[in-house]
Amino acid sequence: MRTFNRKILITGGAGYIGQNLISFFLKDRYNIYVIDNLSTSQPINHNIKKYINFYKIDLTKEEKVKVFFKKRNFDLIIHLAAFSGVQQFNKNVLKNFNNNVLATKNLIRFGFEKKYTKLIFASSAAIYGNVSRDKVDENTQCNPVNYYGLSKYACENIIQNQLDNKKIHYAILRYFNVVGTIVEFKVEKKIHSLLDIIGNSIKKNKYEVNINGNKLNTKDGTPERDFVHIYDLCRIHKKINVYLNRNKKIIINCGTGIRYSVLEIIREFEKLTNRKFKIVYKKNIPYEIQTICSNINLLKKILKIDFKKKRIKDLIKDYL
Repeated sequence: MRTFNRKILITGGAGYIGQNLISFFLKDRYNIYVIDNLSTSQPINHNIKKYINFYKIDLTKEEKVKVFFKKRNFDLIIHLAAFSGVQQFNKNVLKNFNNNVLATKNLIRFGFEKKYTKLIFASSAAIYGNVSRDKVDENTQCNPVNYYGLSKYACENIIQNQLDNKKIHYAILRYFNVVGTIVEFKVEKKIHSLLDIIGNSIKKNKYEVNINGNKLNTKDGTPERDFVHIYDLCRIHKKINVYLNRNKKIIINCGTGIRYSVLEIIREFEKLTNRKFKIVYKKNIPYEIQTICSNINLLKKILKIDFKKKRIKDLIKDYL
């Protein structure tokens, strides 16, 4: 019989996904702890910081991680802390790759010495690499085409190799493109998504956007993505936490199973704003994935998830 202390640790909790997860779990009255070195994010917004326990710690610093966990026990650890964003990652591949891997190794080594601590690891669809137009499921061969995806794949292997030998329950969530917000304040981002860029363009009254390629092997020649709203992603985390109470492990895609092109997203913004965008087509980035979409059969079967926000207008309204 597993015991519960309702304490959650979120690593990298000062980031965009982290602050949304904090807000979501606070509503369920969890006692939330956050670790972040603030290297790629601003301090946590005061609206939620007063309700949590925050520690400025770099997970790559072994001794500090060891000391932190020595007298603390958590029901769940959500591991978000990582350098991300393909272009940003490639500016210093060795540093960023080593950071992601070492942070994960230290967390696994010291964070799970206590009994009944569960893990949710934030992986990425980037581990699949360039795939066909078929939807990718959790058994699709992983072949990352960029170092960011490779770092996530390495972390997945560390988790499986280490935690399979212990009685630790864990989930590896392969995030697709996360968009939207459930918080009323702005979370500062170092890396901006397509929807951030378009939303900022509208706020500046510029109505201009660049697209990386228009001659790709996609329905309209522009990159295609599977977008999942942060609200639905938070719901997935909540359901996974319950699932892990009785099940040892799971690897699961976190997308909606719907593929939208960059051009489709822009056209919907034009429709809702009644303004025409100036589109500049840039040369396609070699290491950028052309098209990807999630097979969510396992997500629906295991978690019985029904997506509240999956149409384009539901995904982009937070940016208007």
